[in-house]
Amino acid sequence: MRPLVAVVAAFTCAMSPADLTLVRDGQPACAIVLARETTGVAREAAAELQDHLRQMSGAEVPIAYDDDPPEGTRILVGDSALTSDLGLNSDDFDIEQIVIRAIGDDLVVMGDDAKPSGTELQGTYLAACELLENVLGVRWLWPGELGTIIPERATVTVPADLNITISPRLLKRNIRNIQWNARVQRGLDKLGFTREQFDEVHRDGAAWSRRHRIGGSFRGGYGHAYGKFWETYGEEHPEWFALQPDGTRDQSKVGNRARLCISNQELIAEIARLKIEELQANPDRDCVSISPNDGGASTFCTCESCEAWDSPDGPMIQFWWPDTDNRRIDHVSLSDRFFRFYSAIAEIVAEQCPDRMLGAYAYSAYTSVPIDAPVHPNLLVGFVGLNYMNRESGEESLERWRGWSAKANHLFLRPNLLGGGMSWPVNFVRRLGKDVQSFIAGGLTVTDFDCCYQHWATKGLAYYVLAEVLWNPSADVDALISDYCRAGWGPAASEVESYFLAIERKTDEISEASTYMNRKQSQPVIAEFYTDDFLDECQGHLDAARARAAGDETILARIDFLQAGGTYARLN
Repeated sequence: MRPLVAVVAAFTCAMSPADLTLVRDGQPACAIVLARETTGVAREAAAELQDHLRQMSGAEVPIAYDDDPPEGTRILVGDSALTSDLGLNSDDFDIEQIVIRAIGDDLVVMGDDAKPSGTELQGTYLAACELLENVLGVRWLWPGELGTIIPERATVTVPADLNITISPRLLKRNIRNIQWNARVQRGLDKLGFTREQFDEVHRDGAAWSRRHRIGGSFRGGYGHAYGKFWETYGEEHPEWFALQPDGTRDQSKVGNRARLCISNQELIAEIARLKIEELQANPDRDCVSISPNDGGASTFCTCESCEAWDSPDGPMIQFWWPDTDNRRIDHVSLSDRFFRFYSAIAEIVAEQCPDRMLGAYAYSAYTSVPIDAPVHPNLLVGFVGLNYMNRESGEESLERWRGWSAKANHLFLRPNLLGGGMSWPVNFVRRLGKDVQSFIAGGLTVTDFDCCYQHWATKGLAYYVLAEVLWNPSADVDALISDYCRAGWGPAASEVESYFLAIERKTDEISEASTYMNRKQSQPVIAEFYTDDFLDECQGHLDAARARAAGDETILARIDFLQAGGTYARLN
């Protein structure tokens, strides 16, 4: 895949004679043209462009088709006879590549909408969002109308030399917007909220993510892979399951979290057989999972064979141990045993599926880089780490990442760090953005960020910058922060940026102190740092922002949106 390439001719309000005019004095000056038989993605892209141009200018740009094309300026959306006549065909594109190009009187907006297998991609929709954001100046700061910035202009033009080509660096750019589930409802019940209220607050999160080009071409899994193993094999092969401290292997009471005896060769052969079948039945999948079940009431296998696979030189860790007073024991890292297990499966699978990957987490008791065990080149190793609320833990995570970068052929990043600081106003966005850029430069191709609880008033800046960097790893993080403030708060931007900077300094203070005190982040620990003096400082920045935005009800409403973070902190 080619590296990200983007050549953007900036939008200017002062129209030159050579510019393509899309809207003139509030009236349509072009048509959006689709193929009569086009992709659903192209139709959605056309609708998005039409809607945003209407909100921008008041003009309803018509949609036409290539079998009866209009004269004059046209926005050619997706593959069509007209784009083919111009020498552009998405079959020639890289995976997910987009092209935005002014050619004569035509503005081409198209992308790769399908993998060679036929699986749908979002290329043309990505191209439409790129045009809206980085040429026409639209910003989606957070979900909903208040967080959407659409510049108002009666005349809308694009430069005649506009030429953008982007082939995304990442195969998967995912940020998980937490949706309703039974676990969420237990918390809602304590607060007196219903599912309907929760869904209403979160209803626009998916649209925000899509407009920020969250998604990707990657297809496959890497999560818990053995949820029904006890149900399927427990009676006939109890020896395939983890020996517990009480001498039993019974996993009947742990639901779908059964632990395995991963040194068992028959078990390894059976898993390999299942994965070969899964890959052969799903030729479009890039990866299938061999990762263990996480958590549950049982612990890792204590049999002599599994223990013998551990490296005596591995780091000491702690993990869950049933039937003890403190429920945790000291033990050498299990990375060597788990990567011997993973690699043994991969070796068998590679004989029949040599070009396919197996998803394998480096997590929990097997986070560290193995000392002696091999890491098969077909393993897609999932790194679960990064911590910006405890400096020492964060530095250890970065060191582990560097170790994995040197050891594994394929890495994906699946951190829980967006939950850092819980829902308090915290700001680690500068460190996060620059670390992710470094990881991508080092070969990262898949990301799956968990714990985005859609705390837009307190974490929205982090979500925004992260999404921008995943799409364009070359973006300037500091410039993204300034642009976020400038787009949302206009004349009050400097005060809002000062507000975020104050929270960033406090987050760094918490991170340093948590390391010094050797305490994990928790609500009570974090609360100690949100003193009245600090919250008064933050309030001062927001009050000064209000003074600068006096009379602008929209900007004042966005300041009120941020105010929720300080109010929450005081209540907490």
